[in-house]
Amino acid sequence: MAIKVIVDTDTGVDDAMGCALALRSPELDVVAFTSVFGNVSVELTTENTAYLMEMFGRPEIPLARGAGRALVGSPNYSPFVHGDDGVGNAGFEKAKVVKPVRQSAAELTVELARKHPGEITFIALGPLTNLALALAIDPELPKFLPRVVWMGGAAFVPGNVTAVAEADAWHDPEGAQMVLQQAGWRVDMVGLDVTDDTLLDEADLTRLQAGSPQSRYIAAMMPFYMDFYSAKLGRYACAAHSALTVAIVADPAIVTAQEAYPVQVELSGRLTRGMTVVDRRRNNSNGGQPEWKDTPLTNIPTDVDRLRFREMFLSRIEK
Repeated sequence: MAIKVIVDTDTGVDDAMGCALALRSPELDVVAFTSVFGNVSVELTTENTAYLMEMFGRPEIPLARGAGRALVGSPNYSPFVHGDDGVGNAGFEKAKVVKPVRQSAAELTVELARKHPGEITFIALGPLTNLALALAIDPELPKFLPRVVWMGGAAFVPGNVTAVAEADAWHDPEGAQMVLQQAGWRVDMVGLDVTDDTLLDEADLTRLQAGSPQSRYIAAMMPFYMDFYSAKLGRYACAAHSALTVAIVADPAIVTAQEAYPVQVELSGRLTRGMTVVDRRRNNSNGGQPEWKDTPLTNIPTDVDRLRFREMFLSRIEK
């Protein structure tokens, strides 16, 4: 039976890849998309998600617009990474059929979790603001929503927005902290440890350009994104952050190594705000238990089968 998922997304380029993979994965049953600010404004991420749903022939899935800003502070966007429109300045049309439902993203999340208790996995491809707001609406939400898989954070590697903070944690540290401190659900933090070097290159782009209309749609937004990454990588390629996160839910065997640690998010440091702080200490006088014994454990993939992921993504999108 397919896993029911809510895909919460700040649809930029890699997020579009992840949403597309979710729709093309028979292991997953997307029961809703929810949009959030992040790479660009929530108005744009909502529109980008709606157009993607139409491109992939899934207008019947509910789409709920989410938060336009973090719990604390003003939004900061990344047009230099994803383009002014969030999808590589590809010049796509607006969605003609898909419109957001009346509920907010947080309201729809609570509604669906209670409608399908214990059945839904929440895949978060952006800041965790919507899920934090859902918790504020329904503090018992973790009883009904068993698993959160978040594309965010950096456990043992540098950040990508600051020296220590990954973008989606940095966009809303308070929201991330609220979600990570809930003991009632399992949280998987698919961070830069595995996403930053899970790459798609020029040959992969060429393969997508020769595929289906949906494949060519994904390919059209990638050059702008790859130009940004090329300056960092020294070769023409880009990270597939969100697509890897979705792939891990669809095919758990992609994860080849993982650890569980207490994680908290730094909220006030002048240089470290948004850092996902991982406590790797063990108290040997207490049976080797973590020092932060009152902090829930977060599952952190530390290695993945990149070739398995790459072929899974390309073969499913190009058809």
